[in-house]
Amino acid sequence: MRTDLEARLRDRQTEDGYLFPDYADYCFANVPGTIGGVLGAEDVSRRSLPPDVLEGVGDDYDRVLAVVVDGFGLAFWKRHGREHPLLERLETAGTVSPLTATYPSETAAAMTTFHTGRLPASHGAIGWDIYDPIDDASYEAFTGNVKAGDESVDRELQDVFAGEPIYPALEATGIDCHHVVPFAETYDGAVAHTYRWNRDDGGPGNGAADGGDSGNHHEPGRDHEIEGFADALEKAFADADDPAYLYAYLPQIDAAAHAAGTESAAYRETVRTTIDTLERALGRLESRDGADDTLLVVTADHGHVNTTPETNVDLERCDELMIRLDHHATGEPVRYAGSPRNLHLHLREPERTRDHARAFLAERLDARIFTREDALERDLFGDGPTSETFRRRLGDLIVCHRDRSVWFGSDRAHLELVGVHGGLHPDEMLVPFAAAELGAALE
Repeated sequence: MRTDLEARLRDRQTEDGYLFPDYADYCFANVPGTIGGVLGAEDVSRRSLPPDVLEGVGDDYDRVLAVVVDGFGLAFWKRHGREHPLLERLETAGTVSPLTATYPSETAAAMTTFHTGRLPASHGAIGWDIYDPIDDASYEAFTGNVKAGDESVDRELQDVFAGEPIYPALEATGIDCHHVVPFAETYDGAVAHTYRWNRDDGGPGNGAADGGDSGNHHEPGRDHEIEGFADALEKAFADADDPAYLYAYLPQIDAAAHAAGTESAAYRETVRTTIDTLERALGRLESRDGADDTLLVVTADHGHVNTTPETNVDLERCDELMIRLDHHATGEPVRYAGSPRNLHLHLREPERTRDHARAFLAERLDARIFTREDALERDLFGDGPTSETFRRRLGDLIVCHRDRSVWFGSDRAHLELVGVHGGLHPDEMLVPFAAAELGAALE
């Protein structure tokens, strides 16, 4: 574990306890470019991690297997690492580099970046819930389910973001792409190998590609919750032709954190089950052709911060703010945009109402409250070009509380989550990037 790098990132990227993305260097957003570079497809993204993340591991492999453990931030890797032989071996056989998440530090934004190579300011998926004025609707990024506004809006996953997935471009260069996911479908240009994940944690649901809050149900800690993962991974590995990019997605830890928090017994048991399942699945690849020429990457899109649901902030109790929100054509206020840790407020007549709304919130919340101009000036959502899709979705104010959720009581499920993410708390923003030769990680 590169504790020296963690200290540098904390020192360089922190302002008043809020830790901002390191887009130029050590950021989760730069993982796709690094993987593409290892496989000889440098043009998959103009962004990549500094070369030292592969120090002692090398950058010449026929295959990359990238495992994203949703929500398993750096703080939790460090807390649980000594309990799990696989994590210990990754530190011994390879290198574990801290990275920052994107902003927002949530799955919709980060995983869209992972699959497109574009920053949130470019792809425009800037929250779990998206309000798009062109649709006059608020809907979930991964499912397209409309939560308010024009109920006739029908958005497919790849219609929600600007740009294209990286996989058709990789395929065009001869790289075979396979995804091991708990969904029946995945992004264009990749083959889906589906495993079963049963969920029952009370969290909000979806069922689309890389939706960390899948609509299925499970009991945390039960082995059957990741049924068939090892089979699906083994088949993907066998079916892939070199050069190959294999990706596996594990959302179970994130779901347990949402439901019970990261200090709970259910969370600890889900960490155990998930990491043990991954270790067994990787062990089945050890004797297969290509294992010794495979780079294994294990990373996460974000971490978590725990809240006390009773103290989370329900903005619908703030009449003085609610009357300043813009409205859908249906007459209901525009509420659901972003997430409880990355709240986008779209105001009626913002030139007249924004300063008052910002002052009202600043008096009542221990939060960073960015205007859209602030967010653009400091490259909060990315330091590259901004898309028209992003600009029309960006709120007039963006509210990021220090350690609580700020949302709307009519969407009670989100306010009642214990573990949350999306903001700039260090535990949300720092994630691990572990790299090792697959065979060495299994010895």
